[in-house]
Amino acid sequence: MEIEKLVSIVESILFVASDAISLKDLFKIFSEDDAEISAKDIRTALDRLRERYKASDSGLSLVETEDRYQIIAKTDNNPYVEKITIKKKKKTLTQASLEVISIIAYKQPITRIEIDEIRGVKSDAVVGNLLELGLIEEKGRLDRIGRPILYGTTDSFLREFGIDRIKNLPQVEAMERKDE
Repeated sequence: MEIEKLVSIVESILFVASDAISLKDLFKIFSEDDAEISAKDIRTALDRLRERYKASDSGLSLVETEDRYQIIAKTDNNPYVEKITIKKKKKTLTQASLEVISIIAYKQPITRIEIDEIRGVKSDAVVGNLLELGLIEEKGRLDRIGRPILYGTTDSFLREFGIDRIKNLPQVEAMERKDE
């Protein structure tokens, strides 16, 4: 398959997908029907698509978060796009929510009990709210008595906070030096 056709197909898949799609999942789609397509070919198509959006007057952008790809509206256009879309009432994060999401981001996977110990107060309601907002998710269970739930951040968290990978979170030492 020629590369421009592959770019077109990848663009269509990302456009209709409601969530970001990993390179692995894209490869699976093609490997079912076309064994000639390699992961390298798909990555090349993604690179060309990204360049196409950067170089044109397109209203779209290709974003990568934790090796997952998604087509979104260019952020410069948000004031206009928001006028036509039905906007969910955005909740602002409370101080407690910011504390909990920070703990989870830096310590994940982590249990609610461990979060409570770090904060010194119960965090049930805050964790529930962050789950509802889609900023955190259950990542599994700890192999201990009671099998407590392990929490971690989601791709939505990364997008909301403008981070492309968890490993790119600001280093705590660097933040402490700025405060001094």
